[in-house]
Amino acid sequence: MDADVIVVGAGLAGLVAAHELTSRGRRVALVDQENAANLGGQAFWSFGGLFLVGSPEQRRLGVKDSLDLAWNDWQGSAGFDRTEDEDSWAVRWARAYVEWA
Repeated sequence: MDADVIVVGAGLAGLVAAHELTSRGRRVALVDQENAANLGGQAFWSFGGLFLVGSPEQRRLGVKDSLDLAWNDWQGSAGFDRTEDEDSWAVRWARAYVEWA
């Protein structure tokens, strides 16, 4: 297949980029690790949800949240098998993401 542009990742940004390029007559190759039924990146897997920790909206609505609650929730769903190993890239990345949110 000949393509003018290769877009890596079919998350929302990749899909929008591919759409904009094809709208302008470019031939686009869109590649992603998921199959066509699961396109959308994190938006697909999170059902379009947002990850917020202790936001003003949560406080206003009376939602109890904290860094510790968010981290425990993340660990429960991530299934890390090396949570004690702080050298694990996945654990360090996840912790930084939770602290940023």
